[in-house]
Amino acid sequence: MALDYYLVIQDINNEIEPAIVLESLSQAFSLQKNQISAFLIGVGVTINAFKEDDEDSLFGSPYPEICVAFRIDKFEHYESGINTMLKIVIWLMSYFNGNMIFLLNEQKIFQRMSSQLSLNNDSEFWSPAELSVPSQSFQPTRVATSVRL
Repeated sequence: MALDYYLVIQDINNEIEPAIVLESLSQAFSLQKNQISAFLIGVGVTINAFKEDDEDSLFGSPYPEICVAFRIDKFEHYESGINTMLKIVIWLMSYFNGNMIFLLNEQKIFQRMSSQLSLNNDSEFWSPAELSVPSQSFQPTRVATSVRL
């Protein structure tokens, strides 16, 4: 069984290509590329990137969206998969400036809109210790530590 997470990036300038996202991730995180599917494979995680259809827009705007999909193996290397996924999400957030929504089964885990990060406190994804960090002054190293990097 696997868990499917999605990071949806609003591409206002229409300049993000899924193949370039995957190539950048492959180089930055030493991920293996599956020669048949072109998915990236790491310990406990499989990654794909694609353009979303306009009618599926999460942002309700005419701008294209790029979806980075993460499949986490629930029974093998779960912690490694989650940690790798979170490192990649943080890297993508620093690499792209646009609005983003991070989802698990269509439930928002967090969103970044107009440079403001909002966490979904009702999500079971966040532990109480991790949720306590945003109430403190922002320190990038503290945030990185809180997500088990």
